[in-house]
Amino acid sequence: MQVKRWVLVGLLLGSATVGAVAIIASDVIYHHTSSNAFCTSCHSMAIQADDAHFKRSAHRSNSKGVLASCGDCHIPKTNWFVETYVKATSGARDVFSELTHNFKDPKVWAAHRAKLTEETQARMRRWDSVTCRGCHDANVINPKSEDGRTSHAMLKQGGVTCVDCHANLVHAPAAAAKD
Repeated sequence: MQVKRWVLVGLLLGSATVGAVAIIASDVIYHHTSSNAFCTSCHSMAIQADDAHFKRSAHRSNSKGVLASCGDCHIPKTNWFVETYVKATSGARDVFSELTHNFKDPKVWAAHRAKLTEETQARMRRWDSVTCRGCHDANVINPKSEDGRTSHAMLKQGGVTCVDCHANLVHAPAAAAKD
């Protein structure tokens, strides 16, 4: 039995349309759910957004007027599949944590935040700080101190990454979290 060409063409066009709609929809959802407004709608992240250390950080208050969003720092933008996977798994984990913990209790939040800090910094090391490199070009950064220049030379060679020296730039150290 011979399949008619128009059936194959119809199937291909239908599949392409469904695929394109899925990609566009996931991109729209991704951008909405990576906004600061969305991220800080949960109680625990609202605490972070109100933190004085966060508000004074160079990523929130700088002379250039550039504001990094939560997604800029926490979701790698290497490709659509990686973005979607990280966003979905991180989001599911965050929703589960919000539903199973009482983050209104400062001690519960402090303990969870210490764990989050450790996990996030380990993930950024595994990713070789790809989210930092999305905005910052290590090849053009010229630190003023000799130690800074030495560290950035090591960064270019590999083996160290941004968060090895620049942890807690945006969020206060977990040990300093308010009780």
